[in-house]
Amino acid sequence: MKHTSLALLLPGLLVGAFAAGAQAQSTNAAGPIPAGTEITNQATATFNPVTPGGEASAQSNLVRTVVQAVCAVSVTPGGTVQIPGQTAELLPGEGTTFQYTVVNSGNDRFTLPLTARTEAGSAHAPATRLVLDANGNGVADTGEGEVGSLTLEAGAAARVLLVVETAQSAGGDAFVNLVASCGVGQQDDDNVSRVRVGPPPVLAVHKSFTPALLRPGSETTVTVTTRNAGGGESREVTLTDPLAEQIARGLVFMPGSARASAGTLEYTADGLTWGAAEPAQVRGVRVRAASLAAGADLSLTFRMRATGEAENRTFLNVATAATGRQQVQGTASADVRYQPGVAIGPVGQPEAPENTPTDLQTRPFAVVGQAVCFDHTLKNTGDVRDLFTVTVTYPQGAATARLTGADGAPLAQPLPLDPGSTALVRVCYDAAQAGGLEALLTAAGTRGTSNTTRDVVQAVEAGLPELLKTVSPGPERTVAQGEELTYTLRVRNPYARPLTGVTVNDPLPGHVDFVEASSGGTVTGEAGAQTVSWSVGTLAPGETRSFTVRARVGTRAVDGEALKNIFNMVSTELPTPLPSNEVRSPVWSAALRISKAVSSTQAAPGDRLTYTLTIQNLSATTAIEDAVVTDTPARGLEYLAGTSTLGGEGLTDPTNTSGVLRWKIGMIPAGGTVKVTYQTRVTADATGDLVNRVEVMGNGAGGNARAIASNVATAVTRLNLGAFAPLADLLGTVFVDRNRNGVFDKGLDSPVERARVLLAGGRLVLTDAAGRYHFAGVPLGTHALRLDPGSVPYLPLTVPGDGGLPGTRAVHVRGLTGVDFPLAPLGGEIAAMRRTTLTVGGLRVEKSLHLVDGVYRVTLRLVSASDLADFELQDALPLGAVLKDGRNTLSGTLKAGETLLTYDFAFTGEPGAALTDPAVRWRN
Repeated sequence: MKHTSLALLLPGLLVGAFAAGAQAQSTNAAGPIPAGTEITNQATATFNPVTPGGEASAQSNLVRTVVQAVCAVSVTPGGTVQIPGQTAELLPGEGTTFQYTVVNSGNDRFTLPLTARTEAGSAHAPATRLVLDANGNGVADTGEGEVGSLTLEAGAAARVLLVVETAQSAGGDAFVNLVASCGVGQQDDDNVSRVRVGPPPVLAVHKSFTPALLRPGSETTVTVTTRNAGGGESREVTLTDPLAEQIARGLVFMPGSARASAGTLEYTADGLTWGAAEPAQVRGVRVRAASLAAGADLSLTFRMRATGEAENRTFLNVATAATGRQQVQGTASADVRYQPGVAIGPVGQPEAPENTPTDLQTRPFAVVGQAVCFDHTLKNTGDVRDLFTVTVTYPQGAATARLTGADGAPLAQPLPLDPGSTALVRVCYDAAQAGGLEALLTAAGTRGTSNTTRDVVQAVEAGLPELLKTVSPGPERTVAQGEELTYTLRVRNPYARPLTGVTVNDPLPGHVDFVEASSGGTVTGEAGAQTVSWSVGTLAPGETRSFTVRARVGTRAVDGEALKNIFNMVSTELPTPLPSNEVRSPVWSAALRISKAVSSTQAAPGDRLTYTLTIQNLSATTAIEDAVVTDTPARGLEYLAGTSTLGGEGLTDPTNTSGVLRWKIGMIPAGGTVKVTYQTRVTADATGDLVNRVEVMGNGAGGNARAIASNVATAVTRLNLGAFAPLADLLGTVFVDRNRNGVFDKGLDSPVERARVLLAGGRLVLTDAAGRYHFAGVPLGTHALRLDPGSVPYLPLTVPGDGGLPGTRAVHVRGLTGVDFPLAPLGGEIAAMRRTTLTVGGLRVEKSLHLVDGVYRVTLRLVSASDLADFELQDALPLGAVLKDGRNTLSGTLKAGETLLTYDFAFTGEPGAALTDPAVRWRN
């Protein structure tokens, strides 16, 4: 039962018994009467008598009373467990303060003990303490200590705070009470307040960068989310993400990009003060929400951009979520770096996995010396421009590699590629040896990336298929418009394996028109651009095929050009066209014409003769270059130095080789005429008619039509001996005439030394090492001349004039007279086969072929008007022939004059195919 203050009844209380109107008066005011107070009381009664006479009064006796000290305490607000006076709703770990007023309800100064207690039936026991609220602000301030009792004057009051702190594990209702007492006796203990602790919120923070790996210049989205995973609603939640460290390292905040799922966005420029307005320099961003229900999320997103300074750095970012005393963090990291990458593989498949069949290219067959090519695609698979280099190594075999781009030009390395870009890389291998070939291509970027692919040639053969082309007429002479050319094409498979899918193509020269092809050859294209083709199919190991094309020199051909022709072959195994040798047919429809005149038709020893050579270029279109005039004066004519002229101007003296004079007169313009003059002196050696033979040779302008010869012109002067004695010289040569033509062929025929030649009258001479003999001072007239058959190895040939007696001659001597004695070799020793002559500029190549005891012997006689630098001669053997002795090539500097070359070869083919045409070239 609630106690109330004790109050004394005031005197003067009218009692119903005093109906006559008596009055009672009190000498004390209302309220507790202090202890020790003496209270006196005397009652006075007034009344009206029954009898007339007015109001009457009467007084009682005087009563005296002394007030005793009585303790009483009162606490408000009150409350019980069933009906708490105050209630606080808390979360675990939170605290609250209940405010109470303690009153000294007694009539004297008392010290009142105070106690805070938790009532029975509480779900938890919070920590409690009592604090005197000295300033009355309802808050336990610093300096306001705990209190266990109060000393109050009678009627005085004080404010007392009951401070409650709950544990993190608290939950449910707890009942706390402020108990005030008088020490013993009366106490006030029905002041219960309720502390209700609800289910705690449990915050978790998740943070992410999307993407977490980015390159400089790109952006990433930062997402920070906190979730209340507890069972109860939270207090105010603040989700904070400081950015100062990231910004300082190059990962910067993107203005205006922050968004929140709820609550209020705030920014900071210094990390200390926060506001809703976004500053120019954001150093942190956060979101505040009043509460977060159980299971609810609060998200914050914004974007950041990586600058160049951020490259190759890792950014660790920590975000914090706080509510009440609870604070949790979430972390995430972002890497800022380029992701370079490279891939190389077969065309269209650069990203084929390494070391898999899709990353391998194979060819079944290749040949040493012929390139085999593979195409690849190189790709920049990274996100940054890079420079790439492709290298080739050889796990098996050996080769040289040539790398080109799509345009066929050498691949410029390093090769720059933007992200995602590709380039074609063609690798052509020249295998260095027979066997297998495996190549490993490695593409490497400057940023440390690499990728490989493989090329494999299953078999590499040594040597190339043999392709030989010839033309008839041969290149030793020019051809004219309307003349036919016959091209012969020979193809041989030298391998031990067949060549399949063989095709032979012969693109005809532009100024040649197709006539006919052998072996099913077909022609395509218009005149001037015709190609003859043969679909050969399979060429068996060692097999040779031959094809011919007849064509006609068209009216489009002009003097001085060369009709060049090369054919080519491809096969499944050799897809790159393999070219043959080139043949050239120089075109010249006109000619050089030369005439020769002499100043006198008769001369005597000591006379001077002037010769005039008139040379005409009959071509109306093409000049003659490097023209050389060759004049062969008769015996007894001596050239007079300094007498040569060209067009009336002085001309350098000719070279004199074995009495043959050669002038270089340079160019003769198209349709032009030049004149050359020179003088000779008649010497004592002159006899008979003095016959001079002259010719001119040159090249068509451009060097294509070469060795264009003129006609041969002669001039005759009859020798008038006058008073000279009628004596003469008789001379000749004794030689083995191997080709039985009656003429001494140097290099083929063999001179006979120490052969005895007798002249009627008893004169005898022996031949020298060159087989020559000489009788001087022989009188003019007829003489008998005899070769001693016992002094020679063979019998002399029978010739007209020997009277049927070989070796005996009747000679009519008149001037210088020559008689040769050719000897017949044994009947089967040599059979003459064929001769050919190649004339090129100032060079003449004479070739003769003979069959000697089943072996072919070739003699090459080279006569040059001057030294020829970097000279090369190739005299091809017939197809299938084997060189037995000597050599069929010559290189180096060819000296002016005469050079002999001989060689032997074995050949089982048709004799008509044994003679081939030599080829020469030199540097002008």
